[in-house]
This record gives sequence, structure tokens and C-alpha cells, in this order.
Amino acid sequence: MKKNPLNYIFHSLTWKLIFTIGSMMVVWGVLFTYLFIVNNPIVKTAEVLLYGVSFVIVISVALGLILYNFVTKPIGELVKAMERLAQGDMNYRIKLSNKDEIGILASSFNSMSEELRIYKEKMENWTKELEQEVEKKAAETIRAQEQLLNAEKLASLGRMVASVVHEMNSPLTGIITFSHMMLNRMPEDRNEDIEDLKIIISQAERCSKIVSGLLGFSRKTVFEMKKININSLIENTLMIIKNQMKFQDIEFILMLDKNLPEITVDPNQIQQVFMNLLINASDAMNNKGKITINTSKTNLDNHDYIEILFKDTGPGIPDEIKGRIFEPFFTTKPAGKGTGLGLSVSFGIIKKHKGKIELLNELGYGAIFRITIPIGDFLIEEGH
Repeated sequence: MKKNPLNYIFHSLTWKLIFTIGSMMVVWGVLFTYLFIVNNPIVKTAEVLLYGVSFVIVISVALGLILYNFVTKPIGELVKAMERLAQGDMNYRIKLSNKDEIGILASSFNSMSEELRIYKEKMENWTKELEQEVEKKAAETIRAQEQLLNAEKLASLGRMVASVVHEMNSPLTGIITFSHMMLNRMPEDRNEDIEDLKIIISQAERCSKIVSGLLGFSRKTVFEMKKININSLIENTLMIIKNQMKFQDIEFILMLDKNLPEITVDPNQIQQVFMNLLINASDAMNNKGKITINTSKTNLDNHDYIEILFKDTGPGIPDEIKGRIFEPFFTTKPAGKGTGLGLSVSFGIIKKHKGKIELLNELGYGAIFRITIPIGDFLIEEGH
């Protein structure tokens, strides 16, 4: 939008000062001319007016230039800087070397702009940190809700199976025992009957494994707490499974902190958790790949914990099923290959130890399960 020249003249500080000074000089010039002509009749009026007007014009222009350079121009810079600041440009600085009041004002403005810029950066950084913290807390809340939901499911299942699991063991044991006896008495030429008995035994043993898994949910499960070194328990677990066929082509990488303190746990239950994770990792990698186990000491919410990481080189776990992996009977394995109780039982065991087991997963780069167990003596919460 173009400025109106007349408006600029009437509103410009320089022109206002020029008009004011010029008017005063004209008044004084007219008065001086009048007195000079009255007292000197021989002086020509035209000459006095010519020299007087010229003098007034020259002095007014000189004063105007002086005022423009020393007053109006610096003030214009201040106005421009304020407009830039109002538009959000906090990097604009006034370049004035004046030592007078206007120079001090310009220096104060530059300092104010710098402080505002620093404050703005701090606010932006604080906002980013706050957003990240909110996202982090939101993710933690979601994980906590998932774990709580799983815990409630486990508790419900535990209450349900407590009344029937032991009753199922007896008939299953009888079926398996008498099937073996029949198989031993079966003539060798009755191949079809032999195969049928083997199927009966296989399916009965599978049911027995499911019942054994369900025992992990029962309130009546007895925990025998002992002080143990978690590294030794891991090494003992590997000695048990290394010779099994499915682990022959798997490389184990141990990164164990040798300075870990002993912790109070039920070693049999914790070993069951380790074996469940190792078996799942082997299945995910089709019995070929690497399993890395890390142990370390960490601090969470001002409490010391032992942290155990199990990392495999499998395909990882898809995002859409992450929230279900600890659910009872949920499995991604083919029918007949898994009961879907391994991770559920593991979740219940670690929870009873007042610890956490969680999935740190990046699809395509393998699965990482993190277990944290508190350091120090504690009581197992029965009925959970």
C-alpha cells in the first residue's frame, strides 16, 4: 500500500520540526526586518526580504538535515525494528552507533530482542520435550493397561482352573499309562492298532502338557524362594537345552554382567520363564539363528532391578498382535505345535516376583523380551 506524500509530510517528525523552526524564524525575521527598515529608511525593502528569506530557507534546510540524521532516521529504525518484532522476526537488530538517548534505546531494544529470541527457543524446546514426555507417558500407560488386562485374565483363569486342573491329571495319567500297557501287549502285525494307540498317547501327553501349563495359573502353586545368581541360572538353563535337536543350529551370545548381586526368586519358576522364551525364539527362527542374552543392573522409579534381555534374529512380532502375546492360549504357531500358554505362564511368574516382562520389538529385526526383577527380599503375593 503506497503512502500518501501529504500524510507523510504532515505526520513526519522531521517536517514538523522544520515547520516549527521555520515558522519561528519567519516570525523573528519579519520582526527584525520591520525594525531594521523603520530605523534605517535608506535600506531597500526588497534587498532585506531577499537576504532574509534566503537566510531562513538555508537555515531551515540545514536544521532539517541535521534533525533527519540525528533524530528522525534513528527513530525510523526503531519503528522498523518494532514492526519486524511484531511480525515475529526476533533476529532483526538495530545498527546504530549513537551514544545519546536514542542509541541507548536502540541498544536496549537489541537486548530485549535477544532475550525474547532465547526465551522463544527455550519455550519451543520445552514444548518439544513436553510432547515427547507426554508420548512416553502415554506409551507407558498403554503398556501398563495391557499388562493389567493380562494380569486380570491370568487371575481369572487361575481361579477357574484351580478347581479342575488336579482332577484332570488323574484320568490323563491313567489314559497314558494304560495306553502304553496296551501298546506293549499289542502284536507286531497289528500295525493299524499300534498307530492308533500311539496317536492316543501323543494326544493324551499333549493334554497333560496343557494341564501342566495351567498349573502355573493356579493359586496352589508353591514358590520356593532362594537367593541365586541370575547369570548362573541362565548358564544352567542353556546347559539343559543346548543338546536338544532344535537348538543345534542356534548360536548363543552371552553378555552377562559379572557384578550382579544375588536376588531372591524361585529358581525353578524363573528357569521355566527362560526356557519358554528360548523355545519361542528357536521356533521363530525355524531353529536356526542367534539368541543374545544380556544381564545388567538398572534403576527404575528409585528401585534397583536385575534386567535380562532375550534377543533373537527372527522376523519379529507384527504390531497388530503385540498386545495379545501374553494372553492365555494365544499362539501364532500352527495347530498342534503350541498351547499358547508359554508367555502367559511366564507373565504370571514374573508378576508374582513383583517384576515385569515386556516385548521390545522392531518388526524385521527380531524380538526382544525384557525381564526386570527387583533386587532384595520380598514376599510372593498369593492368589495373584
